[in-house]
Amino acid sequence: MSAWESVRAALATDDVSRLAACVAALDDEGRREVAAVLPGHISAARAQAEARLQSRERTRRDSVERRSQERWAQFQQEADRRGWTQERRDHEWEAHWQPGRRLWHEEEEWGDDVAWMELMRVAGAGTLGGPAAVVAWLNRRDLEPWTEQADDLDPLLKVLSVRPAPWQAEVAARLVRRARNARNRNLRLALELLRANGVPPPEHDPLVVAWVSGAPTARALRDDPLLPVLLPRVFEAEGLGRALRHEKAAPLAAGTWLATLRVLESEGTVSREMLLDGCLRRFLRGGTATDLRFFARLHDLIEPAYDEVAARARDYVRLLPSAPGPVAELALRHLRRLGDLPETDVAEALGALLSRPERKLATAGLRWLDEAADELDDLDALAPALGLAFACGSWDVQCRAARTAVRHSDRFSPMGAEAVREALPLLPASVAGSVAAAFGVQTLATAGG
Repeated sequence: MSAWESVRAALATDDVSRLAACVAALDDEGRREVAAVLPGHISAARAQAEARLQSRERTRRDSVERRSQERWAQFQQEADRRGWTQERRDHEWEAHWQPGRRLWHEEEEWGDDVAWMELMRVAGAGTLGGPAAVVAWLNRRDLEPWTEQADDLDPLLKVLSVRPAPWQAEVAARLVRRARNARNRNLRLALELLRANGVPPPEHDPLVVAWVSGAPTARALRDDPLLPVLLPRVFEAEGLGRALRHEKAAPLAAGTWLATLRVLESEGTVSREMLLDGCLRRFLRGGTATDLRFFARLHDLIEPAYDEVAARARDYVRLLPSAPGPVAELALRHLRRLGDLPETDVAEALGALLSRPERKLATAGLRWLDEAADELDDLDALAPALGLAFACGSWDVQCRAARTAVRHSDRFSPMGAEAVREALPLLPASVAGSVAAAFGVQTLATAGG
């Protein structure tokens, strides 16, 4: 039997493991023989699969019809024995006896179709010559199953593993470059090839998102050679935060990245400095609250110590102006733990908080300003922040800012007092009066009253 005849016989079955063993045993000449005729066999393979499917469907229909008839006969016997009226018969049949229609799930209905596609993918991957040809074959639309049934990578890995390591690495790299998003099922194959050959993965965001798909375990990640390279990219890959947005920190659930990373960090397998810096770096890149939710929860799970926060204080301050509310609240919470921030950083943080539209953050900023004013000798650095509080859309914040300005009015230099007076037009007239009087403004009209 020639190489093609043996492969064709294996293709005629649904046994992908048998096919993989047959293809993996071919020599170079046998692979060339099969590769020459395999593309032309696609139509025949599809037709054979359709014929098998039609035969199976006929068998299923006959079986369902037979069981339905048997059920009907049993019902009639029971109805006669009990002497049910026709009305009672109709009710009982509909309510309790009528057999439900068989649900033809997609994976059942197209089972043979999926099988032949996977068989052809394995045959091509194991016989086509160059990496480019193999990758093109694995990305053929007419061989792409539309269900998740064909997800066993072992047959593909078996036929690819007999090729030279550089050849396999080139296939992996090309599979990655062809993937436009993390839903590309070939990325899982690429990851396994990269692991098996010890090849550094190319920089590719969908590859990182595919890597985090599924349920991780600490044991698996400890042994994953891709961990040192791909974990830092978790904080950079576009779409990863959205992919993990549903993970919760309380309670931690097994099989989640939050729980797994916490274990790996606690045992020293993963550096907490890398995780902290990665979270802050991701926050500073920006994004929606949904995009950053996973990273905010991871940051809180790490529970950064005082010294760790102090060393990154500038990064936390930089988050306050424009980060989504939950991230800004996180940054504020940690900054407020520090008692020795430079005055310039305090002033910058207050200005950022008091320029935000969220009432909660603006109120927290004003509370901080009030406390800072009690501790500083020169309040001029706080005058711009007071002006921003005057412009806040919250009446409560404006009133509190006015009271703070009045309480500390005698502690501003002439220059600082002038900055406060210039901001008076931002206050409602009913609130501005007391501030105007405290800062020597004769009439509100001159301040824009």
